[in-house]
Amino acid sequence: MTSLLVDVRVAVPGFAVDAKFAADVGVTVLAGPSGSGKSLTLAAVSGTLRPMRGVIQLDDVVYCDAARDVHLRSQNRLLGMAYQHAALLDHRSPLDNVALAVRSGDTATRRTVAMETLQRVGAESLAEARTRSLSGGERQRVALARAIAGNPRVLLLDEPFSSLDLAARAELRALVKSLVAERQLIALVVTHDQADVDALADRVVRYEPGRTVSAGE
Repeated sequence: MTSLLVDVRVAVPGFAVDAKFAADVGVTVLAGPSGSGKSLTLAAVSGTLRPMRGVIQLDDVVYCDAARDVHLRSQNRLLGMAYQHAALLDHRSPLDNVALAVRSGDTATRRTVAMETLQRVGAESLAEARTRSLSGGERQRVALARAIAGNPRVLLLDEPFSSLDLAARAELRALVKSLVAERQLIALVVTHDQADVDALADRVVRYEPGRTVSAGE
């Protein structure tokens, strides 16, 4: 069974977190109060932050091993990522934003894959819209399309619904669940909202400030 192992200490000036858990195919929610280290853990998995110690490994692919000075580049980790602020490129169309994440093919092929992915998330009508004019929910749909367009094995979502209204949150939670099941992804979702936990989690990793305190179904 595909599994992501996280056993690391991650630090920034004035704060460190010890995280240890395994995540299988499905949605693993990292839950806990703001400032407890959930997003730092996600940064270590994504490769944007090097752990002080420990290992992150997807099956036999070692993302990082501090003891052996192994640190796989983010683009080689087969990840898809979406965050609270969708971080789309406003000078590019939604279609082009998604096409940038497609890993292979010429321009026409990438745009075809991007359109198919926008269709999958219910955002095909937005393909040529002005990106800066999109609503919060629309931006997150495009961000999700971009996150899965490269056929990742691991999906990282950091507070992806927190800026949305209740109706948009419910729609996007359901969309995430269906995408994860359909594509057999390992999804790590950071949240402090119990409603996200209830709607999404196949398993929960709970944090107190600076450490994981439990991991289970």
